[in-house]
Amino acid sequence: MNELKNQEQSLIEKRKLQPYKITVGQMPEALRYNKLKTESKHLQNIIKMICYRAETAFANMLAAEYKKKTNEIRALVKSILFSMADIIPDYEKNTLSVKLYSLATPRDNLALEKICILLNDTETVFPGTNLKLIFKMATF
Repeated sequence: MNELKNQEQSLIEKRKLQPYKITVGQMPEALRYNKLKTESKHLQNIIKMICYRAETAFANMLAAEYKKKTNEIRALVKSILFSMADIIPDYEKNTLSVKLYSLATPRDNLALEKICILLNDTETVFPGTNLKLIFKMATF
């Protein structure tokens, strides 16, 4: 038991000799934080731009319902993107149904319903499958 206490005390004394904080330059080379490579940073920026452009295109489809209220449109887009949905594959009919749940206001639900119609008109096939996407509103 005394041996363990002595070992503990020795480790505590050794720890006290270590600085509380160190700079990145003082870290061992193998453990240093590496700056993102330029290529990785460019790829991240490209993905962010694609997402922003997709969000903007989606917001522009809603512009008819929300004239002169760009902040409202952006908020609606975010609420649609983060809202609950059921994804139901039907391999016999080759469809992938996306059932979207009700939003906060009737106005938002009306806009979402129009978006569903627009998206369904594109007859988009889910990538990597032969399932056609079908968007619809969930009714209670």
